[in-house]
Amino acid sequence: MRKLLDYKYTWVLLGLVLSGLTLYLALREVSLWEVTRQMRQASTLWVVLAGVNVLANTLFKGVRWYRLTGEVGKKAGLSRVVAANVAGQLLNLIYPARAGDVSRVLIIGQNSPEKAFTLGTVVLEKLADLVAYVMLAAILLVQLPIPTWLSRPVAIMAGVTIAGMAFVIWWVSDTARGERLGSWLATRKARWLPEQSWRHLVELVQMSLTAIELVRRRKLVFELFIWTILVWLTAWVNNVLIWKALGMQDILPGQMLPATLLLLIGLMAGVAVPSVPGRIGVFEYICILALAVFGISQAKSLTYGIILHAVVLLPALVIGAAGLLWLSWKPSGQTSLTE
Repeated sequence: MRKLLDYKYTWVLLGLVLSGLTLYLALREVSLWEVTRQMRQASTLWVVLAGVNVLANTLFKGVRWYRLTGEVGKKAGLSRVVAANVAGQLLNLIYPARAGDVSRVLIIGQNSPEKAFTLGTVVLEKLADLVAYVMLAAILLVQLPIPTWLSRPVAIMAGVTIAGMAFVIWWVSDTARGERLGSWLATRKARWLPEQSWRHLVELVQMSLTAIELVRRRKLVFELFIWTILVWLTAWVNNVLIWKALGMQDILPGQMLPATLLLLIGLMAGVAVPSVPGRIGVFEYICILALAVFGISQAKSLTYGIILHAVVLLPALVIGAAGLLWLSWKPSGQTSLTE
């Protein structure tokens, strides 16, 4: 327990330092008056559309998880699963180490004994996102003017990664093979991990195998693919809409696709970076770094980052808080959206 607390405090301290440093770098040598002027000139219509798009993205994430949870999700109900999902996103913004992902599992598990399976579906969800991330990175390589000596090895690595992950999922989706793998891991002991940590890791792998097998048996692979595309498509559309709001298509014609893709990949990678709640500072500085590749000024990039961050963050806070309130008012086992 003490080690866990030490890790938590170290993560928080590191987050404070990195957020402070990136916020300083983002604001350094930038005229705040110029940033304010550009924010006032942003198109309200495109910003509002981006906010609506965030709602669609949130709904797609919730429905995707509901479909993955199968019978556990049906017991809880669609509305409760979606509420748990948005509440988890809110807690991810507040607490370190993706604590919200664990909390949404516990919320759904209140009226179901299959908490382990539900956690496995979260792992499967993250695996689908990882595949999408690698595929987007490969598309970006084609769009950016990267030297051939660098782009080819990276493209090969991306292809091998996707193929390897697809093979692993296919291999373990067979019930017999999955059970053999789980049993084999259970009999092993890692020297580089404490026994309890290894046991938790084995349990997590077994949960994931169970979730993969259920998805395969229910023929949900294609559906998981479609929902994941919608999740990532709406996330990318956010970047495009703010791009339009600031009229950046006039500043950098023909570069919207690679620029917004680079922003998406950079911001998603930034989730793993320790920061203060809401990723303040880190988010804006990633935008500055990404747009600097295309020669966009720091003031313009900072304006873009602030507006995009507000569009993503404010709905997440409001919807997440509403989800927590709904869950506290609605007892387990009672749902308003029946399937």
